[in-house]
Amino acid sequence: MTNETTKCKPQQEESEHEDSLPVPPDGGYGWVIVFASFICNMMVDGVTYCFGIFLPDLVTHYHSTEAKVAWVGSILAGVTMCTGPIVSAVTNKYGCRVSCMAGAVIAATSFALSVFSPSVEVLMLIYGAGGGIGFGLMYVPAVVCVGYYFESKRSLATGMAVCGSGFGTIVFAPFGRFLLVNYGWKGANLVLAALCLTCTIFGFLMKPLEYKKPERTVTMVYQNGTADITNDMKKSYTSLGDLSASRQSLASKKSQALPPLARQDVLYAGSIRNLKEFQSQKSLHDFRQSMLSIPKHKSRYGGKALSGISKVFTELLDFSLMTDRVFIIIALSNVVGFMALYIPFDFLVEAAVKDGIDKSKASLLISFMGITNTVGRIICGFVADFPKVNTLLVNNICMIIMTIAIGSAGFCHDYLSYSAMALINGCAMAGYISLTSILLVEFLGLEKLTSAFGLLILFRGTGALIGPPLHGIIINSSSYSYGFMAASGFFAISTILSFIIPIVQKSASKEKIIVNEDLMPVNGKIEEGV
Repeated sequence: MTNETTKCKPQQEESEHEDSLPVPPDGGYGWVIVFASFICNMMVDGVTYCFGIFLPDLVTHYHSTEAKVAWVGSILAGVTMCTGPIVSAVTNKYGCRVSCMAGAVIAATSFALSVFSPSVEVLMLIYGAGGGIGFGLMYVPAVVCVGYYFESKRSLATGMAVCGSGFGTIVFAPFGRFLLVNYGWKGANLVLAALCLTCTIFGFLMKPLEYKKPERTVTMVYQNGTADITNDMKKSYTSLGDLSASRQSLASKKSQALPPLARQDVLYAGSIRNLKEFQSQKSLHDFRQSMLSIPKHKSRYGGKALSGISKVFTELLDFSLMTDRVFIIIALSNVVGFMALYIPFDFLVEAAVKDGIDKSKASLLISFMGITNTVGRIICGFVADFPKVNTLLVNNICMIIMTIAIGSAGFCHDYLSYSAMALINGCAMAGYISLTSILLVEFLGLEKLTSAFGLLILFRGTGALIGPPLHGIIINSSSYSYGFMAASGFFAISTILSFIIPIVQKSASKEKIIVNEDLMPVNGKIEEGV
Protein backbone atom coordinates (compact mmCIF):
# COMPACT_ATOMS: atom_id res chain seq x y z
CA MET A 1 0.00 0.00 0.00
CA THR A 2 1.47 3.31 -1.09
CA ASN A 3 1.79 6.29 1.24
CA GLU A 4 -0.74 8.90 0.08
CA THR A 5 -1.77 12.34 1.27
CA THR A 6 -4.05 12.18 4.25
CA LYS A 7 -7.10 14.43 4.19
CA CYS A 8 -9.14 15.50 7.15
CA LYS A 9 -12.81 16.45 6.86
CA PRO A 10 -14.56 17.87 9.92
CA GLN A 11 -18.20 17.02 10.42
CA GLN A 12 -20.26 18.73 13.11
CA GLU A 13 -23.34 17.40 14.80
CA GLU A 14 -25.42 19.31 17.25
CA SER A 15 -27.73 17.88 19.83
CA GLU A 16 -30.16 20.29 21.42
CA HIS A 17 -31.14 19.71 24.99
CA GLU A 18 -34.81 20.08 25.60
CA ASP A 19 -34.20 22.48 28.45
CA SER A 20 -31.53 24.58 26.73
CA LEU A 21 -33.60 27.75 27.24
CA PRO A 22 -33.51 29.37 30.67
CA VAL A 23 -36.07 27.98 33.08
CA PRO A 24 -37.24 30.63 35.57
CA PRO A 25 -36.56 29.29 39.08
CA ASP A 26 -39.83 30.72 40.45
CA GLY A 27 -38.07 31.13 43.77
CA GLY A 28 -34.57 30.59 45.10
CA TYR A 29 -32.31 33.39 43.89
CA GLY A 30 -35.41 34.93 42.33
CA TRP A 31 -36.38 36.27 45.76
CA VAL A 32 -33.07 38.12 45.89
CA ILE A 33 -34.06 39.69 42.56
CA VAL A 34 -37.44 40.68 44.04
CA PHE A 35 -35.69 42.34 46.99
CA ALA A 36 -33.27 44.21 44.69
CA SER A 37 -36.18 45.36 42.53
CA PHE A 38 -38.12 46.42 45.63
CA ILE A 39 -35.26 48.66 46.79
CA CYS A 40 -34.78 50.22 43.34
CA ASN A 41 -38.51 50.94 43.03
CA MET A 42 -38.47 52.38 46.54
CA MET A 43 -35.63 54.73 45.64
CA VAL A 44 -36.94 55.87 42.25
CA ASP A 45 -40.57 56.49 43.20
CA GLY A 46 -39.80 57.55 46.76
CA VAL A 47 -37.62 60.44 45.59
CA THR A 48 -39.85 61.33 42.63
CA TYR A 49 -43.18 61.37 44.50
CA CYS A 50 -41.73 63.31 47.43
CA PHE A 51 -40.37 66.21 45.40
CA GLY A 52 -43.30 68.31 46.57
CA ILE A 53 -41.80 68.37 50.07
CA PHE A 54 -38.70 70.11 48.68
CA LEU A 55 -40.69 72.52 46.50
CA PRO A 56 -41.27 75.36 49.04
CA ASP A 57 -37.62 75.39 50.14
CA LEU A 58 -36.42 75.56 46.54
CA VAL A 59 -38.87 78.39 45.77
CA THR A 60 -37.51 80.33 48.74
CA HIS A 61 -33.84 79.63 47.99
CA TYR A 62 -34.02 80.65 44.33
CA HIS A 63 -36.59 83.45 44.87
CA SER A 64 -38.65 81.85 42.13
CA THR A 65 -42.25 80.78 41.52
CA GLU A 66 -43.85 77.40 42.13
CA ALA A 67 -44.63 77.07 38.42
CA LYS A 68 -40.96 77.44 37.50
CA VAL A 69 -39.55 75.20 40.24
CA ALA A 70 -42.21 72.58 39.46
CA TRP A 71 -40.37 72.04 36.18
CA VAL A 72 -37.53 70.41 38.15
CA GLY A 73 -39.77 67.67 39.54
CA SER A 74 -41.69 67.23 36.29
CA ILE A 75 -38.46 66.86 34.30
CA LEU A 76 -37.25 64.26 36.81
CA ALA A 77 -40.46 62.22 36.46
CA GLY A 78 -40.86 62.86 32.73
CA VAL A 79 -37.31 61.97 31.73
CA THR A 80 -37.44 58.83 33.90
CA MET A 81 -40.32 57.56 31.78
CA CYS A 82 -39.44 59.14 28.43
CA THR A 83 -36.10 57.33 28.42
CA GLY A 84 -37.96 54.02 28.79
CA PRO A 85 -37.71 52.88 25.14
CA ILE A 86 -34.01 53.74 24.89
CA VAL A 87 -33.26 52.19 28.28
CA SER A 88 -35.06 49.03 27.16
CA ALA A 89 -32.61 48.76 24.26
CA VAL A 90 -29.66 49.44 26.58
CA THR A 91 -30.91 46.81 29.02
CA ASN A 92 -31.38 44.30 26.22
CA LYS A 93 -27.83 44.94 25.01
CA TYR A 94 -25.90 45.12 28.28
CA GLY A 95 -28.24 43.43 30.74
CA CYS A 96 -30.17 44.48 33.84
CA ARG A 97 -27.08 44.50 36.06
CA VAL A 98 -25.05 46.98 34.01
CA SER A 99 -28.04 49.21 33.28
CA CYS A 100 -29.14 49.47 36.91
CA MET A 101 -25.63 50.05 38.26
CA ALA A 102 -24.94 52.75 35.66
CA GLY A 103 -28.26 54.40 36.49
CA ALA A 104 -27.48 54.44 40.21
CA VAL A 105 -24.12 56.13 39.58
CA ILE A 106 -25.64 58.73 37.21
CA ALA A 107 -28.51 59.53 39.60
CA ALA A 108 -26.17 59.80 42.60
CA THR A 109 -23.79 62.06 40.69
CA SER A 110 -26.64 64.28 39.48
CA PHE A 111 -28.14 64.74 42.94
CA ALA A 112 -24.72 65.49 44.45
CA LEU A 113 -23.85 68.06 41.77
CA SER A 114 -27.29 69.70 42.00
CA VAL A 115 -26.31 71.43 45.26
CA PHE A 116 -23.98 73.65 43.22
CA SER A 117 -26.77 74.80 40.86
CA PRO A 118 -26.70 78.62 40.64
CA SER A 119 -30.21 78.83 39.17
CA VAL A 120 -33.43 76.91 38.69
CA GLU A 121 -32.54 76.33 35.02
CA VAL A 122 -29.30 74.58 35.96
CA LEU A 123 -31.18 72.60 38.62
CA MET A 124 -33.60 71.45 35.91
CA LEU A 125 -30.69 70.18 33.84
CA ILE A 126 -28.67 68.48 36.59
CA TYR A 127 -31.29 67.31 39.10
CA GLY A 128 -34.17 66.91 36.65
CA ALA A 129 -32.64 65.60 33.43
CA GLY A 130 -29.56 63.96 34.93
CA GLY A 131 -31.48 62.35 37.77
CA GLY A 132 -34.22 61.29 35.34
CA ILE A 133 -31.75 59.50 33.07
CA GLY A 134 -30.27 57.71 36.07
CA PHE A 135 -33.68 56.73 37.41
CA GLY A 136 -34.76 55.55 33.96
CA LEU A 137 -31.76 53.22 33.82
CA MET A 138 -32.74 51.86 37.24
CA TYR A 139 -36.50 51.60 36.66
CA VAL A 140 -36.63 49.39 33.55
CA PRO A 141 -34.27 46.65 34.86
CA ALA A 142 -36.22 46.57 38.13
CA VAL A 143 -39.38 45.78 36.15
CA VAL A 144 -37.84 43.37 33.64
CA CYS A 145 -35.64 41.32 35.95
CA VAL A 146 -38.50 40.03 38.12
CA GLY A 147 -40.47 38.84 35.10
CA TYR A 148 -37.36 37.03 33.85
CA TYR A 149 -36.88 35.05 37.08
CA PHE A 150 -40.53 34.16 37.71
CA GLU A 151 -43.16 32.38 35.66
CA SER A 152 -45.97 30.65 37.58
CA LYS A 153 -45.40 32.89 40.64
CA ARG A 154 -44.81 36.04 38.60
CA SER A 155 -47.95 37.82 39.76
CA LEU A 156 -46.94 37.44 43.41
CA ALA A 157 -43.29 38.34 42.79
CA THR A 158 -44.14 41.40 40.69
CA GLY A 159 -46.65 42.57 43.28
CA MET A 160 -44.03 42.34 46.02
CA ALA A 161 -41.42 44.17 43.93
CA VAL A 162 -43.65 47.09 42.91
CA CYS A 163 -44.73 47.55 46.52
CA GLY A 164 -41.35 49.22 46.83
CA SER A 165 -42.94 52.20 45.08
CA GLY A 166 -45.55 52.66 47.80
CA PHE A 167 -43.09 51.87 50.57
CA GLY A 168 -40.70 54.49 49.22
CA THR A 169 -43.47 57.07 49.29
CA ILE A 170 -44.27 56.13 52.89
CA VAL A 171 -40.66 56.37 54.06
CA PHE A 172 -39.28 59.26 52.03
CA ALA A 173 -42.01 61.75 52.95
CA PRO A 174 -41.16 62.01 56.67
CA PHE A 175 -37.50 61.22 56.00
CA GLY A 176 -37.28 64.03 53.45
CA ARG A 177 -38.89 66.43 55.91
CA PHE A 178 -36.41 65.35 58.59
CA LEU A 179 -33.48 66.01 56.25
CA LEU A 180 -34.82 69.44 55.27
CA VAL A 181 -35.27 70.52 58.88
CA ASN A 182 -31.83 69.34 59.99
CA TYR A 183 -29.62 69.76 56.91
CA GLY A 184 -31.46 71.99 54.46
CA TRP A 185 -32.25 71.04 50.87
CA LYS A 186 -28.59 70.81 49.88
CA GLY A 187 -27.73 68.44 52.70
CA ALA A 188 -30.86 66.43 51.91
CA ASN A 189 -29.80 66.06 48.28
CA LEU A 190 -26.36 64.82 49.32
CA VAL A 191 -27.97 62.16 51.53
CA LEU A 192 -30.24 61.13 48.64
CA ALA A 193 -27.18 60.91 46.40
CA ALA A 194 -25.51 58.54 48.88
CA LEU A 195 -28.64 56.39 49.06
CA CYS A 196 -28.83 56.25 45.26
CA LEU A 197 -25.24 55.08 45.15
CA THR A 198 -26.09 52.10 47.37
CA CYS A 199 -28.40 50.91 44.58
CA THR A 200 -25.27 49.85 42.67
CA ILE A 201 -25.13 46.96 45.15
CA PHE A 202 -28.71 45.95 44.40
CA GLY A 203 -28.09 46.39 40.68
CA PHE A 204 -25.13 44.03 40.98
CA LEU A 205 -27.48 41.40 42.40
CA MET A 206 -29.47 41.43 39.13
CA LYS A 207 -27.40 38.76 37.47
CA PRO A 208 -28.65 37.32 34.16
CA LEU A 209 -30.53 34.05 34.16
CA GLU A 210 -28.14 31.65 32.47
CA TYR A 211 -28.63 28.38 30.64
CA LYS A 212 -26.33 25.78 29.19
CA LYS A 213 -25.28 26.13 25.59
CA PRO A 214 -26.41 23.15 23.46
CA GLU A 215 -23.90 20.30 23.27
CA ARG A 216 -21.90 20.09 20.05
CA THR A 217 -20.10 16.94 18.91
CA VAL A 218 -17.31 17.30 16.35
CA THR A 219 -16.43 14.31 14.18
CA MET A 220 -13.24 14.14 12.10
CA VAL A 221 -13.06 11.82 9.10
CA TYR A 222 -9.56 10.97 7.91
CA GLN A 223 -9.23 9.87 4.29
CA ASN A 224 -6.06 7.95 3.48
CA GLY A 225 -6.32 6.31 0.11
CA THR A 226 -9.36 4.08 0.22
CA ALA A 227 -9.36 3.88 3.99
CA ASP A 228 -11.63 6.12 6.10
CA ILE A 229 -10.96 6.44 9.78
CA THR A 230 -13.58 8.20 11.88
CA ASN A 231 -12.37 9.91 15.01
CA ASP A 232 -15.03 10.62 17.60
CA MET A 233 -12.45 12.79 19.35
CA LYS A 234 -12.45 10.69 22.46
CA LYS A 235 -9.65 8.44 21.21
CA SER A 236 -6.60 8.88 19.02
CA TYR A 237 -5.88 6.89 15.90
CA THR A 238 -2.63 6.32 14.03
CA SER A 239 -2.74 6.11 10.25
CA LEU A 240 -0.01 5.14 7.74
CA GLY A 241 3.14 7.13 8.25
CA ASP A 242 2.43 7.19 12.00
CA LEU A 243 -0.03 10.04 11.48
CA SER A 244 -1.73 10.59 14.80
CA ALA A 245 -4.78 12.66 15.53
CA SER A 246 -6.32 13.47 18.80
CA ARG A 247 -8.98 16.00 19.61
CA GLN A 248 -11.51 16.73 22.30
CA SER A 249 -14.93 15.26 21.47
CA LEU A 250 -17.42 17.65 22.92
CA ALA A 251 -17.37 21.39 22.69
CA SER A 252 -17.40 22.79 26.16
CA LYS A 253 -20.75 23.74 27.52
CA LYS A 254 -20.74 27.50 27.86
CA SER A 255 -23.18 29.46 29.91
CA GLN A 256 -25.36 31.67 27.76
CA ALA A 257 -27.74 34.42 28.78
CA LEU A 258 -30.64 35.50 26.63
CA PRO A 259 -31.38 39.23 26.31
CA PRO A 260 -33.73 40.26 29.15
CA LEU A 261 -36.52 41.18 26.73
CA ALA A 262 -36.22 38.00 24.66
CA ARG A 263 -39.43 36.68 26.23
CA GLN A 264 -42.62 38.26 24.93
CA ASP A 265 -44.33 37.91 28.31
CA VAL A 266 -41.53 39.24 30.53
CA LEU A 267 -43.38 42.52 31.23
CA TYR A 268 -46.72 40.81 31.92
CA ALA A 269 -47.56 41.39 35.60
CA GLY A 270 -50.59 39.10 35.83
CA SER A 271 -50.92 35.35 36.14
CA ILE A 272 -49.73 33.59 32.98
CA ARG A 273 -52.53 31.05 33.46
CA ASN A 274 -54.97 33.72 32.29
CA LEU A 275 -53.18 34.10 28.96
CA LYS A 276 -54.77 32.38 25.97
CA GLU A 277 -51.23 31.64 24.77
CA PHE A 278 -50.66 29.59 27.92
CA GLN A 279 -54.01 27.84 27.72
CA SER A 280 -53.36 26.79 24.11
CA GLN A 281 -50.10 25.02 25.00
CA LYS A 282 -49.82 21.44 26.23
CA SER A 283 -47.23 22.17 28.89
CA LEU A 284 -45.37 24.95 30.67
CA HIS A 285 -42.28 24.06 28.63
CA ASP A 286 -44.17 24.49 25.36
CA PHE A 287 -45.49 27.85 26.54
CA ARG A 288 -42.00 28.96 27.49
CA GLN A 289 -40.64 28.02 24.07
CA SER A 290 -43.48 29.86 22.33
CA MET A 291 -42.68 33.03 24.29
CA LEU A 292 -39.14 33.26 22.93
CA SER A 293 -38.76 36.24 20.62
CA ILE A 294 -35.80 35.67 18.29
CA PRO A 295 -33.98 38.89 17.34
CA LYS A 296 -33.55 39.63 13.64
CA HIS A 297 -29.84 40.18 14.05
CA LYS A 298 -27.84 37.13 15.01
CA SER A 299 -26.26 38.16 18.24
CA ARG A 300 -25.22 37.10 21.68
CA TYR A 301 -26.32 38.89 24.80
CA GLY A 302 -23.38 41.07 25.73
CA GLY A 303 -21.24 39.67 22.94
CA LYS A 304 -19.29 41.37 20.16
CA ALA A 305 -21.73 40.25 17.47
CA LEU A 306 -24.56 42.19 19.05
CA SER A 307 -25.84 45.00 16.88
CA GLY A 308 -25.78 48.61 18.02
CA ILE A 309 -28.33 50.00 20.43
CA SER A 310 -30.17 51.68 17.56
CA LYS A 311 -30.76 48.31 15.88
CA VAL A 312 -31.87 46.74 19.15
CA PHE A 313 -34.13 49.76 19.68
CA THR A 314 -35.88 49.27 16.32
CA GLU A 315 -36.26 45.54 16.98
CA LEU A 316 -37.87 46.05 20.37
CA LEU A 317 -40.35 48.73 19.35
CA ASP A 318 -43.04 48.19 16.75
CA PHE A 319 -43.85 51.71 15.58
CA SER A 320 -46.76 50.40 13.51
CA LEU A 321 -48.67 50.66 16.80
CA MET A 322 -48.82 54.38 16.14
CA THR A 323 -51.36 53.60 13.40
CA ASP A 324 -53.41 51.34 15.68
CA ARG A 325 -56.49 53.28 16.81
CA VAL A 326 -56.84 51.26 20.01
CA PHE A 327 -53.27 52.05 21.05
CA ILE A 328 -53.70 55.72 20.11
CA ILE A 329 -56.70 56.01 22.45
CA ILE A 330 -54.77 54.24 25.24
CA ALA A 331 -51.81 56.56 24.68
CA LEU A 332 -53.93 59.73 24.68
CA SER A 333 -55.70 58.62 27.84
CA ASN A 334 -52.36 58.11 29.57
CA VAL A 335 -50.88 61.42 28.39
CA VAL A 336 -53.83 63.36 29.82
CA GLY A 337 -53.98 61.20 32.95
CA PHE A 338 -50.32 61.68 33.77
CA MET A 339 -50.70 65.43 33.38
CA ALA A 340 -52.73 65.16 36.60
CA LEU A 341 -51.15 62.17 38.37
CA TYR A 342 -48.27 64.02 40.05
CA ILE A 343 -50.30 67.09 41.09
CA PRO A 344 -51.27 65.80 44.57
CA PHE A 345 -47.67 64.74 45.23
CA ASP A 346 -46.25 68.09 44.13
CA PHE A 347 -48.79 70.55 45.57
CA LEU A 348 -50.90 68.88 48.27
CA VAL A 349 -48.38 69.46 51.08
CA GLU A 350 -47.97 73.17 50.38
CA ALA A 351 -51.74 73.58 49.99
CA ALA A 352 -52.22 72.05 53.45
CA VAL A 353 -49.51 74.30 54.92
CA LYS A 354 -51.26 77.39 53.53
CA ASP A 355 -54.40 76.20 55.32
CA GLY A 356 -52.52 76.38 58.60
CA ILE A 357 -51.45 72.75 58.96
CA ASP A 358 -48.01 72.07 60.42
CA LYS A 359 -45.35 71.20 57.80
CA SER A 360 -44.40 67.92 59.49
CA LYS A 361 -48.04 66.79 59.61
CA ALA A 362 -48.62 67.99 56.05
CA SER A 363 -45.68 65.93 54.73
CA LEU A 364 -47.35 62.81 56.15
CA LEU A 365 -50.11 63.24 53.55
CA ILE A 366 -47.64 61.87 51.00
CA SER A 367 -47.02 58.90 53.30
CA PHE A 368 -50.76 58.28 53.53
CA MET A 369 -50.93 58.01 49.75
CA GLY A 370 -48.00 55.60 49.88
CA ILE A 371 -49.65 53.37 52.50
CA THR A 372 -52.90 52.90 50.59
CA ASN A 373 -51.01 52.67 47.31
CA THR A 374 -49.07 49.69 48.66
CA VAL A 375 -52.23 47.99 49.93
CA GLY A 376 -54.07 48.81 46.71
CA ARG A 377 -51.39 47.23 44.53
CA ILE A 378 -51.67 43.98 46.48
CA ILE A 379 -55.48 43.98 46.27
CA CYS A 380 -55.56 44.82 42.55
CA GLY A 381 -52.97 42.15 41.80
CA PHE A 382 -55.05 39.58 43.67
CA VAL A 383 -58.31 40.59 41.98
CA ALA A 384 -56.78 40.73 38.49
CA ASP A 385 -55.62 37.11 38.81
CA PHE A 386 -59.22 35.92 38.57
CA PRO A 387 -59.85 35.12 34.89
CA LYS A 388 -63.44 36.42 34.81
CA VAL A 389 -62.63 39.84 36.28
CA ASN A 390 -63.17 42.77 33.90
CA THR A 391 -59.75 44.40 34.27
CA LEU A 392 -60.69 47.49 32.27
CA LEU A 393 -63.72 48.09 34.48
CA VAL A 394 -61.55 47.86 37.61
CA ASN A 395 -59.10 50.31 36.02
CA ASN A 396 -61.85 52.73 35.05
CA ILE A 397 -63.46 52.64 38.50
CA CYS A 398 -60.08 53.51 39.99
CA MET A 399 -59.78 56.41 37.54
CA ILE A 400 -63.23 57.72 38.49
CA ILE A 401 -62.26 57.60 42.17
CA MET A 402 -59.02 59.46 41.42
CA THR A 403 -60.93 62.11 39.47
CA ILE A 404 -63.22 62.75 42.43
CA ALA A 405 -60.41 62.57 45.01
CA ILE A 406 -58.12 65.05 43.22
CA GLY A 407 -61.01 67.44 42.62
CA SER A 408 -62.07 67.24 46.27
CA ALA A 409 -58.61 68.44 47.36
CA GLY A 410 -59.65 71.92 46.29
CA PHE A 411 -62.36 71.88 48.96
CA CYS A 412 -60.20 70.50 51.79
CA HIS A 413 -59.29 72.94 54.56
CA ASP A 414 -58.55 70.75 57.59
CA TYR A 415 -56.18 67.86 58.27
CA LEU A 416 -58.90 65.22 58.42
CA SER A 417 -60.28 66.03 54.97
CA TYR A 418 -56.79 66.25 53.47
CA SER A 419 -55.92 62.86 55.00
CA ALA A 420 -59.08 61.23 53.65
CA MET A 421 -58.36 62.60 50.18
CA ALA A 422 -54.76 61.30 50.30
CA LEU A 423 -55.78 57.82 51.48
CA ILE A 424 -58.45 57.42 48.79
CA ASN A 425 -56.28 58.80 45.99
CA GLY A 426 -53.35 56.53 46.87
CA CYS A 427 -55.47 53.39 46.80
CA ALA A 428 -57.16 54.26 43.50
CA MET A 429 -53.84 55.15 41.89
CA ALA A 430 -52.61 51.62 42.61
CA GLY A 431 -55.18 50.10 40.27
CA TYR A 432 -54.50 52.68 37.57
CA ILE A 433 -50.76 51.92 37.54
CA SER A 434 -50.53 48.21 38.35
CA LEU A 435 -53.00 46.95 35.71
CA THR A 436 -51.17 48.52 32.76
CA SER A 437 -49.51 45.40 31.29
CA ILE A 438 -52.67 43.31 31.71
CA LEU A 439 -54.75 45.86 29.80
CA LEU A 440 -52.18 46.13 27.00
CA VAL A 441 -52.26 42.36 26.51
CA GLU A 442 -56.06 42.32 26.60
CA PHE A 443 -56.49 44.94 23.88
CA LEU A 444 -53.32 44.65 21.78
CA GLY A 445 -52.12 41.08 22.26
CA LEU A 446 -49.18 39.55 24.08
CA GLU A 447 -46.92 39.72 21.02
CA LYS A 448 -47.12 43.53 21.11
CA LEU A 449 -46.65 43.94 24.88
CA THR A 450 -42.97 44.91 24.83
CA SER A 451 -43.45 47.53 22.12
CA ALA A 452 -46.69 48.87 23.56
CA PHE A 453 -45.27 49.13 27.09
CA GLY A 454 -42.15 50.92 25.87
CA LEU A 455 -44.11 53.44 23.81
CA LEU A 456 -46.73 53.93 26.51
CA ILE A 457 -44.24 54.99 29.18
CA LEU A 458 -42.92 57.49 26.63
CA PHE A 459 -46.40 59.01 26.40
CA ARG A 460 -46.77 58.90 30.17
CA GLY A 461 -43.48 60.72 30.53
CA THR A 462 -44.72 63.43 28.18
CA GLY A 463 -47.78 63.96 30.36
CA ALA A 464 -45.69 64.00 33.54
CA LEU A 465 -43.39 66.57 31.93
CA ILE A 466 -46.19 68.97 31.01
CA GLY A 467 -48.61 68.59 33.94
CA PRO A 468 -46.92 70.01 37.07
CA PRO A 469 -45.60 73.25 35.47
CA LEU A 470 -48.99 73.86 33.85
CA HIS A 471 -50.77 73.45 37.17
CA GLY A 472 -48.12 75.60 38.82
CA ILE A 473 -49.10 78.42 36.47
CA ILE A 474 -52.79 77.90 37.31
CA ILE A 475 -52.03 77.94 41.05
CA ASN A 476 -49.86 81.07 40.82
CA SER A 477 -52.51 82.93 38.84
CA SER A 478 -55.47 81.82 40.95
CA SER A 479 -55.39 79.34 43.85
CA TYR A 480 -54.64 75.74 44.82
CA SER A 481 -58.34 74.93 44.57
CA TYR A 482 -58.44 75.80 40.87
CA GLY A 483 -55.24 73.85 40.31
CA PHE A 484 -56.71 70.69 41.83
CA MET A 485 -59.98 71.12 39.94
CA ALA A 486 -58.06 71.50 36.67
CA ALA A 487 -56.16 68.28 37.46
CA SER A 488 -59.48 66.57 38.16
CA GLY A 489 -60.74 67.76 34.78
CA PHE A 490 -57.74 66.24 33.02
CA PHE A 491 -58.31 62.94 34.78
CA ALA A 492 -61.99 63.04 33.82
CA ILE A 493 -60.97 63.33 30.15
CA SER A 494 -58.53 60.45 30.61
CA THR A 495 -61.30 58.33 32.16
CA ILE A 496 -63.70 59.02 29.28
CA LEU A 497 -61.03 58.00 26.76
CA SER A 498 -60.46 54.80 28.72
CA PHE A 499 -64.16 53.91 28.53
CA ILE A 500 -64.02 54.43 24.74
CA ILE A 501 -61.29 51.79 24.24
CA PRO A 502 -63.65 48.76 23.83
CA ILE A 503 -65.83 50.71 21.38
CA VAL A 504 -62.82 51.60 19.22
CA GLN A 505 -61.57 48.02 19.38
CA LYS A 506 -64.95 46.64 18.32
CA SER A 507 -65.14 49.10 15.42
CA ALA A 508 -61.62 48.21 14.27
CA SER A 509 -62.42 44.48 14.43
CA LYS A 510 -65.54 44.94 12.29
CA GLU A 511 -63.55 46.84 9.66
CA LYS A 512 -60.98 44.03 9.50
CA ILE A 513 -63.74 41.47 8.96
CA ILE A 514 -65.26 43.58 6.15
CA VAL A 515 -61.86 44.00 4.47
CA ASN A 516 -61.17 40.26 4.66
CA GLU A 517 -64.59 39.48 3.16
CA ASP A 518 -63.93 41.91 0.29
CA LEU A 519 -60.61 40.20 -0.43
CA MET A 520 -62.13 36.70 -0.39
CA PRO A 521 -63.23 35.50 -3.87
CA VAL A 522 -66.05 33.04 -4.53
CA ASN A 523 -63.77 29.96 -4.47
CA GLY A 524 -62.73 30.83 -0.89
CA LYS A 525 -59.12 31.56 -1.73
CA ILE A 526 -57.53 34.98 -1.68
CA GLU A 527 -56.22 35.83 -5.09
CA GLU A 528 -52.48 36.15 -5.47
CA GLY A 529 -51.18 39.69 -5.56
CA VAL A 530 -54.08 41.07 -3.53
